[in-house]
Amino acid sequence: MPWTETAPMKERMRFVTDWERDLYSMVELCERYGVSRKTGYKWVERYEREGPDGLREQSRAPHHCPHRIAADVAAAICAGRRQHPSWGPEKILHWLKPRHPGLELPAPSTAGDLLARRGLVKKRRRRRQYTHPGVVPRRRTSRMISGPRISRATSGPAMASIAIR
Repeated sequence: MPWTETAPMKERMRFVTDWERDLYSMVELCERYGVSRKTGYKWVERYEREGPDGLREQSRAPHHCPHRIAADVAAAICAGRRQHPSWGPEKILHWLKPRHPGLELPAPSTAGDLLARRGLVKKRRRRRQYTHPGVVPRRRTSRMISGPRISRATSGPAMASIAIR
């Protein structure tokens, strides 16, 4: 037997029409539809305020970002980089501070991220660490191994720990 599937919009619309008909209390409606009372009241309030469009899925993205770099600050940092392409973010910020005293400048790491996002900085290639060809590579881990060992000085086995690198 196939499962019955319905769209969330249709379920919400049925919820609201059942609410408008006064067939059930809010608690009973929420139990029947498997939602919390808070969600049920939210759907009814959005339907009364916006109509059927209020029952659509809404974006969960934030409306604004309070710690975003201001556009004029970003433009000044990028202009400084274009004037001095060999300078890094810290030097650019020190250069901008006396020239634009009214600007609230970000941290050097934030300025560096901005320059990277705008494509004004090349990623540095990581250099390979070279070793002399005759050097034997060492293991980084060390562990202790315990086991029986027969000692010549004693007649019985003795326990010894051997460190292995």
